[in-house]
Amino acid sequence: MKYGFSLVVRCNDATPEGFTQIAERAEALELDSLWCSAHIIVPPQVRSDYAMVPGRRYPDHWKERYWEPFTVLSYLAAKTERLILGTSVTVLPMHSPFEVAKQSAEVDQLSGGRFVLGVGVGWFAEEFEILGQDFHNRGARTNEALRLMKALWGPDPVHFEGKHYPVDTAHFGPKPVQRPGPPIWIAGASPAALKRTARYGDAWHPVKPSLEQIAKAREDLGRYLDEAGREPDALEYAIKLPLVFNPELSGESPTHGTASDIISGLERYREAGADHFVFDLVPETLQNTLDTMDRFVEEVRPHLG
Repeated sequence: MKYGFSLVVRCNDATPEGFTQIAERAEALELDSLWCSAHIIVPPQVRSDYAMVPGRRYPDHWKERYWEPFTVLSYLAAKTERLILGTSVTVLPMHSPFEVAKQSAEVDQLSGGRFVLGVGVGWFAEEFEILGQDFHNRGARTNEALRLMKALWGPDPVHFEGKHYPVDTAHFGPKPVQRPGPPIWIAGASPAALKRTARYGDAWHPVKPSLEQIAKAREDLGRYLDEAGREPDALEYAIKLPLVFNPELSGESPTHGTASDIISGLERYREAGADHFVFDLVPETLQNTLDTMDRFVEEVRPHLG
């Protein structure tokens, strides 16, 4: 089992000093990974529902600051030696896949092969509009972008036949350290996301899935992997969950409550097939992140199988 934590990349505690403190503590505690979430610009929500939950709106503190993940991870690559560094997640169809491929390869080089690219298709239509990106074909563009990036990370010259991103004999570098490229974690639980994971992913990376959702997804992924000509065990299951030590919240979520509650919840996820956990923290502050990492290592990790 591997355990990682989200970095504080928004709000007032998102500073170079904060990134450094979290990374140094994570390495000292022998945690496995650190992760950056991402938004480019935060317009008012008019139609979109946050995380596809009807009526739920994003918190006001999102508007304060949102750091760009590849910059933060490049900074931390020079300050760490062992930690996996990744995006959770980059909204791929908001970006040029050429730039994402280059940024990913360069962070992989700077970290000595410790980068993971987590991607999703996004939900925030208003952000797409400001960026001049088509919200409605984002799934198709994501699939093509993933194929393109794999080609760019491969041998030169690169030739790629695509509807959205064709390349006619070009050179691309630097190449990533990891071959054939950095692992790709794919978020989302829709049938389209699961098919994308089976075709292009190294891990399925859902946010707050129930145990029942994982069981159903594993069944579907097995079928999609077979259709893609891949082995049944080709995927890692990297689950993103909120981690909250608060006895008053026992029973609200498998990873809310006392240390015993959290141990029990994580064991159930492990039995369901989880390989790697990424923890989001509430409240999203520097001190809570440091304190929660300490408590997890002292009170939870020693009791997990």
